[in-house]
Amino acid sequence: MTEDVKKTGTSAGRGLVLITGAKIYFIITAYAIQFLLPRLLGSPEEFGFFRTAMSLVSILNNVLIAATVQTLSKKVSENDEKAPQALRQGLLLQLVWGGSLGLLMFVLAPLISRYAMKNVLFTPLLQVSSVVVIAYALYAALVGSLNGRRMFMVQARLDMTFSTLRSVSILGAAALGFGAFGAFAGFATSAAAILLIALFVVGTGTSGERSPWKPWIIFMAPLWIYQLCLNFILQGDILVLTSTITDMAEHGGMVHNEATALANRMAGFYGAAQTFAFVPYQLILSVIFIVFPLVAKATSSGDIEMTRTTIRRAMRFSWLVLLAMASPISGAARGVLRVVYKEEYLVADRALSILVLGLVAFALFVIAATVLSGAGRALDSAKIALVSLGVLSGSVYFFIRASGPNLSALTAAACGTSLGALIALVLAGALVYKTFGAFIPPLSVLRGAAAAAAAAAVAHFVPHGTRIMAIAALAAGFATYAITLVVIREIPPHELNNVRSLLMKRLGRR
Repeated sequence: MTEDVKKTGTSAGRGLVLITGAKIYFIITAYAIQFLLPRLLGSPEEFGFFRTAMSLVSILNNVLIAATVQTLSKKVSENDEKAPQALRQGLLLQLVWGGSLGLLMFVLAPLISRYAMKNVLFTPLLQVSSVVVIAYALYAALVGSLNGRRMFMVQARLDMTFSTLRSVSILGAAALGFGAFGAFAGFATSAAAILLIALFVVGTGTSGERSPWKPWIIFMAPLWIYQLCLNFILQGDILVLTSTITDMAEHGGMVHNEATALANRMAGFYGAAQTFAFVPYQLILSVIFIVFPLVAKATSSGDIEMTRTTIRRAMRFSWLVLLAMASPISGAARGVLRVVYKEEYLVADRALSILVLGLVAFALFVIAATVLSGAGRALDSAKIALVSLGVLSGSVYFFIRASGPNLSALTAAACGTSLGALIALVLAGALVYKTFGAFIPPLSVLRGAAAAAAAAAVAHFVPHGTRIMAIAALAAGFATYAITLVVIREIPPHELNNVRSLLMKRLGRR
C-alpha cells in the first residue's frame, strides 16, 4: 500500500467520523427545538403555525443543500488546481438560482399563504424565510467546496456552529415571547450569520476560465427533481393537512379565524407525531453514505455478485434496524408522546403509531433510490419519487376529506403518507430487483415483520401512563424484538458470535 493510499484512507475515515459527529449534533439540536418549542410558544396552535411554515421552507432548503453540496463536491474534487474557479462558478450559479427562489418566495408569499395554505398570517413568516433560502443556497456551495477538497474538519465545525446558532436563535426568540414570527426571524438571522462566517473562512474562490454551464445543469437537474419530491413526501403531508382542514372547516360554517386556528392546532398535534416518527429515518441515514460508494464501485467494475451481496446486506440490515426502533414506538405511541409533550398532544398517538411504520417504508425507499443512483440511475429514482408524491398528496387529501375536520384527520394524514411511502418502496424495490436480482431477502421480511408485531404488542400492553413507564415499555418492546429475531433464527448463531467477538476485542483494547 502506497503512502498516498494510506493518507487517503485515513483522511476518508477521519472525515466520516467528523461529518457523522456533526450530523448527530445537528439531529440533537433539531430535536431540542422540536421538544422545547411547543412549551415556549405556549399552545398547539402556535406550534402548528410554526411547524407548517417551517415544513414548506425546509423543502426548499433541503433541496438546495443536498443538490448543491453534491455538485460542488464533485466539481471541486475533479481538479484540485481549479477548485477556486469551481467555487466561484458555483457561488455565481447559487446566487442566481437561490436568489431567484428567495425573491419568488418573498413576492409570492401573499399568494401562497392565501390560496395554498389558506391563511394570510403565513405571509410574514414566508417573506422572512426568503433570507434563509438565499443564505442556504450560498452556504451549500461553500460547504460543497470544503467537502470536495476533503477539508472535513472545517466542514464539520461550520455545520456544528450553524446548528448551535440556529437552535439558540429560534428558542431564544420564542423564550422572549416573540412567538412563531420571532422564531422564524431567529432562524433567518442564524442563516445569514453562518453565511458570513463561512464566506470569511472559505472565501469566494477566484475568477478564471469557466467550465461550460450545461454539465452543471445536467448533473444537478435530476438531483433537484429527486430531492424536491423526496422532501415533499417527507414534509408535504402537514401542508396538505393544514390547507384541507381550513377549507373544510370554512365550508362547514366556521369563520376564517376559527378555521385557521383549528388547522394550526391539528398541525401542532401532527407535528408532535412527526417528531418521533422521523427518529428511525434520521438514525439510519448513515447507511446511505456507505451504500452509495460500494454500489458505484461494484457496478463500475462489473462485479454483479458483489453488487447483489452489497444490496442484500444493506437492505436487510436497514429493514431490521428500522423495525427495531419503529415497532416499540408504534406500540407505545401514547407513552412516547407523554415523555416530552403535554397531555393535550396525546391525541396524536394513533397517527404516530401509523406514521412511524410508514416512515420505515420511506427510509427503505431512500436507501433503494441510493442504490439506483449509485448505479447511475438517478433519473429513475426521481421518476419514482414523483409518482409516489402524487399518490401521497392525493391520498392525504382524500383521506382527510373522508374523515372530516376533526382529530380523525391526524390518522388520515398518517395513512395517506404511509401509503405514498409504501408505493415508493414497492416501485424502487421492484426496479432494484429487476436490475440486480437482489433486494431484502423474503424470509428476512417475514421474520422481521413477525418480530416487529411482537415488539409492538408488548410495548402496547406494558403500562405507559408515566414518562418512566413509557421508557420501560419501549425497552420491553425492543428486548422482545431482539429476542424474537434470535429465537426465529433471523439472527443466526454465527452473527451473534461475530458481535460477541467484536465486543470482546474492544473491551480487551480498553
